[in-house]
Amino acid sequence: MCLALFLPFSLQVSAQSTVSLTSSSGHPGDEVEISVSITGAQEATALQAVIPHSPQLSYVESSAKQNTQITSGDHLLSVSDDNSQLRLYIYSINLTKFQKSDGTILTFRLKLGNEPATYELKPEVILSNQNSAAIPVKVSGGKVTINCPKISLNETGIDYGSVPIRSTHTKNVTVKNVGNETLNVSEIKAGSALFTVSPSSMSIAAGNSKVLKIEYTPQEAGEDHTDISIKSDASNGNQIIHVSASPFSVNTLSVANASGQAGEEVTISVSILNMEPIIAAQCSFTLPEVLKYVEGSATLTKRASADTQISGTVQGDKLSFYIHSLNNTPLSGHEGELFTFKLLLDGTGGSYTLNPEDVILSNTAGQDMTSSTNGATIRIAAPKMVCDTELDFGRVPMEKPITKSYVIKNTGQSSLTIQRIEFTDNEFSLSGGTALPVIPAGGKTELVINYQPLDEGDFDGIMQIYSNDPENQMQAVKIKGTAYYTNQLELQGKAVDNNPNQYTVTLSMRNTLPIVGIQFDIHWVPGMTTSQDLLSLTARAKALQTSLTQVSEDCYRVYIYSLANTPIASGEGSLISILYNKVKEQINIEGTTIVVDNIILSTADEQNHASSSSVSFTINSNGLIGDVNNDGMITIADVICIINNLLTTGNSVTPLPRADVNHDGKMTIADVVGIINLMLQQTK
Repeated sequence: MCLALFLPFSLQVSAQSTVSLTSSSGHPGDEVEISVSITGAQEATALQAVIPHSPQLSYVESSAKQNTQITSGDHLLSVSDDNSQLRLYIYSINLTKFQKSDGTILTFRLKLGNEPATYELKPEVILSNQNSAAIPVKVSGGKVTINCPKISLNETGIDYGSVPIRSTHTKNVTVKNVGNETLNVSEIKAGSALFTVSPSSMSIAAGNSKVLKIEYTPQEAGEDHTDISIKSDASNGNQIIHVSASPFSVNTLSVANASGQAGEEVTISVSILNMEPIIAAQCSFTLPEVLKYVEGSATLTKRASADTQISGTVQGDKLSFYIHSLNNTPLSGHEGELFTFKLLLDGTGGSYTLNPEDVILSNTAGQDMTSSTNGATIRIAAPKMVCDTELDFGRVPMEKPITKSYVIKNTGQSSLTIQRIEFTDNEFSLSGGTALPVIPAGGKTELVINYQPLDEGDFDGIMQIYSNDPENQMQAVKIKGTAYYTNQLELQGKAVDNNPNQYTVTLSMRNTLPIVGIQFDIHWVPGMTTSQDLLSLTARAKALQTSLTQVSEDCYRVYIYSLANTPIASGEGSLISILYNKVKEQINIEGTTIVVDNIILSTADEQNHASSSSVSFTINSNGLIGDVNNDGMITIADVICIINNLLTTGNSVTPLPRADVNHDGKMTIADVVGIINLMLQQTK
């Protein structure tokens, strides 16, 4: 009886109350009202709510009001705010309970700042009863959203740097609305006519951006500064972009690129782009060794007046030109070729720089007005042969002619002509007869070299390639390789049907020469053995004898020989089978690699002509047939595996692995019988 009375009381005490805040939104400077509501607070006499808030939300003094229809006329309300936390306290000196347990208990007002965002109001609430005990309370916070546009510029200062006059230079500024309402830019204006902005106004949706293009067209050298003002309804007010530039007068000397064949003369053009009146000029060049100045070749163009003179001098590798007007007559026009001179291309192919040095472009006051210079590249066109200096045939069989590809590239600037190819040995020849390629600049060709082995063993020779490459008129290529007769063993393995404890290894031979004796070591896993009586020669080796010696636990040495030197004729086919027996039934041979090495294939002259010294074979039988649970043994557990599967699925056309004992492509009760037979064979 006591327990029955206690349970309802416990449930009543632990019942949870709820305190929730409303949400609101507005614009900068607005005041919004937040309501605090309670439910299930019938035992409460006091409420404490501490509400952390952003500095963008400020409490409106004296705006908090309690609802005395929920509390009572006996309850007091105290409020404090320190710009980061709002503290609200409702309490009764007489510990009077709230009159109602549900409803809006108080309201207060917040003034909104100018930073657009949604701010969380997550109060920490304590409800207390008459015994000063805390009442379990669930709290639901509110949100306050400040709605307004806000402008953001990726740059507030732009420096065009040094730029030439009488041309247009553009900079872009990204204007972004990082607020949550549409940004309206009413005016964008530059403080100088040298700067043009577009567009002059714009509207940008919340979260989007637009590009403001600022074009600058300087007219005179010096310094330019201005401000670009941006007026808008953004919460962070109008913006200013500070702009500066250092315009200069363009007076540039440029040399034009040139090219030609080795041994030719080429004409070099020198031009001037000038915004100032130029009456005299000078420049020098450091000449590469392959470029030679043609004496007296400097010639002025029509831009120079009749009283303008030019001289060209060479001192060491320095070529210098001096141009001046006897009457201080400026050059005509503002751009174009001023003079030319000639260079002899006296060298092999390549690219060479020709950069103007010590440049002076003088005005009537004797001031150097040079703003920049541009050099040139002089290209001497010549072929360049690139190829390997060695051609390795590797190991090649004696039985037939062999070929090897050889690539020649032309990395030069003109066609490469292969004039002839010669070999120091007659065993080598070029496929395709005597026709030789002409390789275009940047191209390549592939020659096919033939070799007919005459003797077994290492061979070498020299291939000589003659071409019109001025730097490499003959390229010697060393040829090497090793010729052999194909005489090699091949290895296969096979599990013995219906006997998981036996495995047969078969060796075959493919031979060009007649072989009279064979020796090899065969490596196996410990736990499987063989013996002399388990070796079987095939009909191909019936005239020979065998001998077996155990070298180690996992290695046997096999000899196949003829006392009368009776050969195994050239051809291919199996020679011998070796049967292995398991000593330990739990041995799993799946994935084991059988290795045969130390191979000797002897001819009648007692020479070893084996093409390779080892062969291998990896067992991949997918496990023992009948070993359904893959534990390396055939037991009653494998029978149960099949029975359980058949009871679930019936006859299966997709048998479990290793379950198709009778090899009919299905799994049936016949395979169960087959496994039982295998188990009986193991016990015999």
